[in-house]
Amino acid sequence: MSTPNAPLQPASDGVPADTSPDALFTAFREGARKKSGRFTFTWFVAAAVPVVLALGFFSLWRLNGTSFSVVTPHGIKVLRAGMTTQEVGGLLGNPLTLQKQGDQDCYRYGRPNFVNEVFVVYSVCYEQGQVRDVLTHQYSAWQIDPATGTFVAPGQPPAPKNPAG
Repeated sequence: MSTPNAPLQPASDGVPADTSPDALFTAFREGARKKSGRFTFTWFVAAAVPVVLALGFFSLWRLNGTSFSVVTPHGIKVLRAGMTTQEVGGLLGNPLTLQKQGDQDCYRYGRPNFVNEVFVVYSVCYEQGQVRDVLTHQYSAWQIDPATGTFVAPGQPPAPKNPAG
């Protein structure tokens, strides 16, 4: 009777004494076990790398806040009373300016421009470091006529030049 993993004993002429299939293919079975171990380790590493990368990106995102700004009419609605300056800064980015109104600190957010006729700037007002009010300010981009020094309303043609003057 032979044992399944008994070491082979060479006979006098170099042929193993046990020629059963279990004894003949032990090298292949041992190699398969080694490959299976390497295969499992490879799959473990392949699964662990994306998890580690995802955790790294998540921690960077939590430290630095979002990388986008929601300074839009729809995005400004995300703000709620009681939010801190850090929470609002993470959503809206850096403010344009600070304006004090009594006990409140009001930070202005938006994108003033002279391309559109009208643009909106939002004021987020805080009391004791928490949002108390969000205001909308609408501005129009008037132009100055260089020839006459007069103001020209958005959408209006420049005033005709006075030939007499």
